[in-house]
Amino acid sequence: MKNKKIVLCVTHSDDSYPVDWVIEHLNSQGAISLRINSDAYPLGFKMSGCLDQENTEVHIETSIGNIEASRVSAIWHRKNRHCDLKDHVDEALLEQSIRESETIKVGLLHSLDAFWLDHPDIQFHAENKWRQLMTAKRAGLSVPPSLFSNDPEKVTQFYFAQNRQVVAKMHTPFSVSMGRPEAFVYTSKITEAHLSQLDGLKYSPMIFQVEVHKETEIRVAYVDGDCFAASIDVSEQSKAQLDWRKADPIRQWEQVSLPCDVKENISRFMGSMNLKFGAIDFILDTEGNYQFLEVNPAGEWGMLEKDTGMPISESIAKCLLRHSA
Repeated sequence: MKNKKIVLCVTHSDDSYPVDWVIEHLNSQGAISLRINSDAYPLGFKMSGCLDQENTEVHIETSIGNIEASRVSAIWHRKNRHCDLKDHVDEALLEQSIRESETIKVGLLHSLDAFWLDHPDIQFHAENKWRQLMTAKRAGLSVPPSLFSNDPEKVTQFYFAQNRQVVAKMHTPFSVSMGRPEAFVYTSKITEAHLSQLDGLKYSPMIFQVEVHKETEIRVAYVDGDCFAASIDVSEQSKAQLDWRKADPIRQWEQVSLPCDVKENISRFMGSMNLKFGAIDFILDTEGNYQFLEVNPAGEWGMLEKDTGMPISESIAKCLLRHSA
């Protein structure tokens, strides 16, 4: 690894094939790439930070080599997960050990002065769904009427104002990967019977939106100005009508073309969010409107490339190399 700049790919040990695709493209372009499984720290690799009045250096020691942070030119931040220490640390010290490990890891890793796709601080702020909808609206994207609330009375008013066509969703997902674990809370339709069961909102507010009558669902993988769009047909699947993640896994994504004005508005939106990457979900409604739902700053796109052949992984690799020059 002498002398050449390094591209880090930060993810976790259970992450799947998209990481390998990007690393293959980086290596084919002559770059030195290194996968860092965030959940391997502190057991699987060593990381130290040293500073004095004149110098600051972060050193990472892995099983395949040592890295000085000054040689890192770009970082693809895909996923973060803390290490499972329960079999290694006394129960009385477990919570403190995890907290200390995460604090040191995040403090050192996030301080690296390199191009980030994208920096975790930017990703964190971009996850705010209210900010997303506000920014999307200002960027010219269509957004469905929405209510964020812990007030049962407001929810009831919203429900009837929208002609009883309302769905509920969580702000934060339980899912961590493309495996669609059973713990995931899907978007669900609200019925009038639910209105008498809203007391739980005082413990956990929710997002309520008009149910959009959909022609299809679209996911856009946005990479530094490029839009890779694909749709999945859910029109005949009642279970998937509200959430494509309920769709038959045999159904494949199909590449689609977005109107120029939608692509321009997406680029404007992503610029306002300070994101160079994101997985954006739209509904194409029955009237031909592209309704923005959300952007996931570290969202999944592997199924799009797998089904359509769109060069998303290559675009990510090129972005990392372009900005690390």
